[in-house]
Amino acid sequence: MEIIIDTSDAPGLVNFGQVVKSTLVEWFDRVGDILESPTYTPPSQINVYFDPNYDGVAYASGNNIVGSVDYYLTHQDDIGSMVHEMAHVIQSYRSCYTNDDWYITEGIADWVRFFHYEPASNRPPKPGSDNHYSQGYRVTAYFLDWVNARYNPMIYWINKDCREGTYNHQIFDRLTGKSIDQHWQEMLASLGLPTDLKPSDFEKDPYGYDHKLRHKILHSH
Repeated sequence: MEIIIDTSDAPGLVNFGQVVKSTLVEWFDRVGDILESPTYTPPSQINVYFDPNYDGVAYASGNNIVGSVDYYLTHQDDIGSMVHEMAHVIQSYRSCYTNDDWYITEGIADWVRFFHYEPASNRPPKPGSDNHYSQGYRVTAYFLDWVNARYNPMIYWINKDCREGTYNHQIFDRLTGKSIDQHWQEMLASLGLPTDLKPSDFEKDPYGYDHKLRHKILHSH
């Protein structure tokens, strides 16, 4: 497997690009093992391009990762975001990207990042009263890890179904006897939070990602 870094439009990120390359090379097989399923076929190449015209953070499309020049010029400590995007390339999901379940894809990618790649000190904080499992990213990652710790290997089966295009929320009922909402309520109770909370407006997550844009691009292949 080869990682191709293109900093032709980002001369200030040449050294950073090499750090990204070495990290992705080191973690490629590890992430592949974490997200293994019977139909997984590793990509032979991942292309990383730093785009001076992209005003987000980063996104993945097929075997390509695009990072924002402006963002990474001032956030060169955020290698984890590139690991997150590599997780998307490896996921190669056929489902789990609609308005009803996009957060599963983002939650698993952040679970790879924060519960495997990042040090424990960087793990997501406990969800609060203004969070919901459908928020994606760190919140969903925390929730999925909580469920997985009690029903291991729950994330394996979710990942498998997303990759094969068969995912639906009934997998929680089928494998655990409890709905996804019941698990969320149990987690809230375990954290000492009210269990009758309702999701707020989660169109834009609290960490600066626009999930509608990301998923339009992510699943354009």
